[in-house]
Amino acid sequence: MIKLYAMSRSNSFVILSFILLMALLPASGKAYVTDHVVLVIIDGLRYSEGLGDPSFEQVPRMGALASEGALINDFQNDGATYTSRAIPAIWCGAWTDINTFSDPDCNSSSNNTTELPTVFEYYRKQLSRPAEDCVYTLKALCPWKASLDPDYGTEYWPLYHSVGSTDTDVWHETEQVISDLAPHFLLMYLADVDSRGHSGDWEDYLAAISTADSLVGALWDVLQADTAYAGKTTMLVTNDHGRHDYNFQGHGDDCVGCRHIQLLAIGPDIQSGLASDVPRTIPDIAPTIGELLGFTTEDATGTVMLELLDQTAGTERNVGAMTPSSLSLKRLYPTPFNSELNIEYELMDSHQASISIFNLRGKQVWTSDVLSGGAGRHILKWDGRDQSQRSLPSGIFIVQLSNQSLSQSQKVLLLK
Repeated sequence: MIKLYAMSRSNSFVILSFILLMALLPASGKAYVTDHVVLVIIDGLRYSEGLGDPSFEQVPRMGALASEGALINDFQNDGATYTSRAIPAIWCGAWTDINTFSDPDCNSSSNNTTELPTVFEYYRKQLSRPAEDCVYTLKALCPWKASLDPDYGTEYWPLYHSVGSTDTDVWHETEQVISDLAPHFLLMYLADVDSRGHSGDWEDYLAAISTADSLVGALWDVLQADTAYAGKTTMLVTNDHGRHDYNFQGHGDDCVGCRHIQLLAIGPDIQSGLASDVPRTIPDIAPTIGELLGFTTEDATGTVMLELLDQTAGTERNVGAMTPSSLSLKRLYPTPFNSELNIEYELMDSHQASISIFNLRGKQVWTSDVLSGGAGRHILKWDGRDQSQRSLPSGIFIVQLSNQSLSQSQKVLLLK
């Protein structure tokens, strides 16, 4: 004989919420859907003419892509607001010194390299990928090069495709590279917006923005039409610096116009329609690419932008899991919790770290700095309130332990 028992509404909610949480947790070792990453850098685009304009007047294609993907509302150049420093920071995931060398590819003229290894070198060496699988398209006649780091260096540089004299030329070359090589990691660099801005001609500057926007849209269309890329490619679109908010012709200081830049992400592992309020900076780009493709950015100071990732996708494979980690988020208990959560963690060095709580929209609701406190495991308690001590509603939250180079996260259910 089977007996049926009625459940109260509150008990039903507990059970259904717990089932939802279990469904959201990734299977152990599950990889991301992404196996191709395309990075687009639009040099010198001021936020107010880009995705910072709510009407997207100059960037309608990127605005439309943002509705399908994710935006970071507070993305900053936190170093030097010059191309010569910010582009290498994007490559390295850190602000790096720049060295010069006699470049045989440029008739032995002087050229720049980065002091720190680049995302290209990490990708190629750690994943044993050929140069044809890591391509950089741009129009510079003699492009700046990656590092001469003894553990990485020239053997792991990307394949440079330096062609033409306009962004449109770069796009046509990029389209050919996609067709011929289908690289898993591709960087397209568009320089015309910055050069038109420096010219001082406002209409030319706006026209260059419109062209760059159309090329980003065309790039995404091509990726979605190519079976090598469709459904498994994440595209990131950013810029290195903005422009003066008092004079669009120049840049280089600490003004808001120079520092506040944009980051758009779209792909199978990116939350759809997300506008994240988590503050981020240029060095966070390279570790996020590494997270998606499965390599570590050893000397990067940025951290993975986990808040952008779709929580139904596999986030178990994170930066810290690829090498012996200096931090470990051990467990959260009780789960679900009602009034107090125990966050058990371990730090293996003396560097300061932080524990942050995010909601499923990527908004940080609470954070606390933590120190190693000696060997062994430690526990931080969270009472389910935000930073202003306001009680948070029931729901699923992401707990993230991070330091300057690594981060780990787990999900937990708050029930009231």
